[in-house]
Amino acid sequence: MKFPKLPASPVENSLEGRAFVFSGFAVAVLAIVLYGQDYLIPAVGLATTALGHVVSYRGRQKRRSLGGQILLATLVFAGLAYFLADSALALFGGILPQANFAIALVAVTSFDLKTRRNCYSSLWISLAILYLAAVYAWDYAFGLLVALWAICLAGFWMASHLRRMEAKVRAPRTAIAALVLGALGLGLVGFIVIPQPAAFAPTPLVVSLPNFVNFRGELENPALPLVQISGDPTGATGSIDLHFRGRLGDSPVMYVRTGAPAYWRGLVFDTYRDGSWTASNRGYVELQPYVPPRFLPPAPPNNLGTFVQAFRVLRPLPGVISAAYPIQSLYAPVAALREDAYGTFHTPGQLRPGQTYSVVSYLPNLSAQELQTEPFTRVAPTGVDPAYFDASPLSRRARDLAAQAVDGHTANEFDTVMALTTYLQSNFQYSLQLGHVPVGRDPVDWFLFDVKIGYCEQFATAEVLMLRSLGIPARLATGYSTGDYDPVLDQAVVREHDAHAWVEAWFPNHGWVPIDPSPGFSPLAATKFPSHWAAGGIARLIPHLEIGAPLAALGSLGFFAVIPPAVAIALLVVIAWAWLRTRRWKRGVRAPASQSELLRLYERVQRRLGRRRAPPETPLEYLERIPSPAGGGRGRGGEPLASLLKEITEAVNEGAYAGRWPDVKRVRELANRLS
Repeated sequence: MKFPKLPASPVENSLEGRAFVFSGFAVAVLAIVLYGQDYLIPAVGLATTALGHVVSYRGRQKRRSLGGQILLATLVFAGLAYFLADSALALFGGILPQANFAIALVAVTSFDLKTRRNCYSSLWISLAILYLAAVYAWDYAFGLLVALWAICLAGFWMASHLRRMEAKVRAPRTAIAALVLGALGLGLVGFIVIPQPAAFAPTPLVVSLPNFVNFRGELENPALPLVQISGDPTGATGSIDLHFRGRLGDSPVMYVRTGAPAYWRGLVFDTYRDGSWTASNRGYVELQPYVPPRFLPPAPPNNLGTFVQAFRVLRPLPGVISAAYPIQSLYAPVAALREDAYGTFHTPGQLRPGQTYSVVSYLPNLSAQELQTEPFTRVAPTGVDPAYFDASPLSRRARDLAAQAVDGHTANEFDTVMALTTYLQSNFQYSLQLGHVPVGRDPVDWFLFDVKIGYCEQFATAEVLMLRSLGIPARLATGYSTGDYDPVLDQAVVREHDAHAWVEAWFPNHGWVPIDPSPGFSPLAATKFPSHWAAGGIARLIPHLEIGAPLAALGSLGFFAVIPPAVAIALLVVIAWAWLRTRRWKRGVRAPASQSELLRLYERVQRRLGRRRAPPETPLEYLERIPSPAGGGRGRGGEPLASLLKEITEAVNEGAYAGRWPDVKRVRELANRLS
């Protein structure tokens, strides 16, 4: 069986076109440097590629040697080996191995850019590099780099074709301006007119850095904002002390790319004593870095789907996976994960700047209409920890205030919870400029009956204890609020001052429901898909595939884990075999040396005649349209060019269709008659 060969790609003679190809690669490398903060390999790759383009241009008419092709293939497979080693084992630091491999690939192949097809291949690889840089690009300025790359692509296409037509490389300004303005106008109209379905759950895929640190002993003490370190170093999970609170700045903590803004929950606390919250249950389960749905609780009833969050850490953070809950699956590039008794996931060490992880979360149906269907039974549900009912630290005055706040709103649990939440939001003020609680005073009573001003921990603590006094299980959740959410880019910038505390109340048919009593926040802090326009889909084109997630998933398959790599290797072998066939590396199958000389002579004659053969024309059709020997130009000795063209056309046809190319002596004889 013979495979059809692709038509030969012409040699790329346009110096301007090659400059555009190199510029497109430079734009992609600049994106990696600016957003990925990777410097060494991009700088070396850019310099090497510049040298490679010079070598390719000077040797574009020379034949490829077998040794050179073997060296090129060897370097490509060496780059692939680096990529696999750095992605799976972080042997070289684990810094952007995907982008570095693509940069190395462009640098290696730049020494063999002879044809137009080769140049286009280099451009497509640079587009892949730009695509990877988009993972770390969290602002609109990245759009300028994309526009610059598009200009390079259009410039190469234009320069290549104009050079082939022997025309000057000059763009029609009016046409290009009309094209750009028209595209912008259509995009603006589409953004305004076309709505994006609010119920569509985006599922982007995360490129990340591996981090191979193992757990040592028990869960480490976190140092999240609002959380103070307490307890012994072997297993305490931290605490929140309401007697004082540190100041939080405006510095970004992390970026979150998500189609649904949510509260990014971290630690949960269930025990309140002497003005401080702690977690009473220190148990945990150790899991692989990729946690599939089968290891997590089942989907909430009547849920609205799932959505993906991709987190990029900007500053050193404790090893706590902040995410929207409930979680369906997650992947973090670490050696292992631990899930505590409250459903929070922990990493062995700190999350370092530049690290990313991805989480898939359910979108539970927590609308008011849905929650109002649950009756208020005032009976302790089975399976719920008694700690969630403990209201003993709450004073009698506070208990009476809770009963007064919900008076007349006890038809169902939701109305009771919302009545208390609304009461706190309406009758108390929110402030971060609050001094320390006086010595000897209970922080909750001081907040409720003295200052009536507080921050999120005091509002949440008061509501948790007051709900418990009413017979509703509740606990304290900490983490971060949504942050500054951009619905166009589908991303949020989370800052220090977004550190937050809220309430989770237990509903028998819906589990833990987030409630926020702090003024200025939505009382029902349920995640919802925002209603935004078509441009919100732009961010879904950005890659989010954790390179370690497939590897971690394979590790859980046991013996069957060899099947996917075997299939991949077999596919690579088939592709390599097909590529070798296209290279025509068969002994004795070589194009004669006279072939290229004859074709160049054919091009010279066309230039002398002042009319080039159109792409649809065959050589014979072109010959028939040339003026008779009496017209047209003349060669050496006054011979009509049309007569010389006839002989050259016969030689070209005989070589192309019968495989009988003339010898070099015959071609040079024809060339002498032309000069």
